Amino acid sequence: MVVSSHALKQRAYHEMKEFLVIALYLWVVFALLAVHKTVILGEHHIDFAAHGFALINALALGKVVLVGRKLHLADDLLPNAPLIYPAMLKSAVFTVLLAGFKILEDAGLGLYHGQSFSQSIADIGGGTWKGILSISAIMFVVLIPFFAFTELQKIVGEGKLERMFFYTRQPLNLPGRLTETLSPPFQRQSASKEAAA
Repeated sequence: MVVSSHALKQRAYHEMKEFLVIALYLWVVFALLAVHKTVILGEHHIDFAAHGFALINALALGKVVLVGRKLHLADDLLPNAPLIYPAMLKSAVFTVLLAGFKILEDAGLGLYHGQSFSQSIADIGGGTWKGILSISAIMFVVLIPFFAFTELQKIVGEGKLERMFFYTRQPLNLPGRLTETLSPPFQRQSASKEAAA
């Protein structure tokens, strides 16, 4: 199968854009967690300023999410379910994926530097299972809006949801049932009254 250079450029552009959106989302989350940690530790007069790691982690974990999405992890497991279920399922699956990757990454770096496993993962929730589970729970909740957005985008159509959120509002050419769902209640009531008359 021969792929044109134009098609390859389009695909590379699309995947780079998707990666940057994922990395930006994760960076905002990690930066806010770093700021929160700085404030908490500052109350106890402990200096902490590792904000640069938020960007590095966002880039690394963003690539993991992108690869997971390209492998279609947890896709089509709940095809006819309300959108909240596939969003929560994907959030759970990707939380496990990200936590596992982060633990393996830190353990590998620690092993390279001659540290034990427990010393290597000390930065992840204090290195305890309770801390790791609490960070994972936060990550699960944070990923729900991200995957809800992507699941809704599948239904509405590629690029239409982005236009709804980030550009001037204009009427969209949506499927009939979805248009009824998204239209304001007063428009639905007036349309049903007109149909009854």
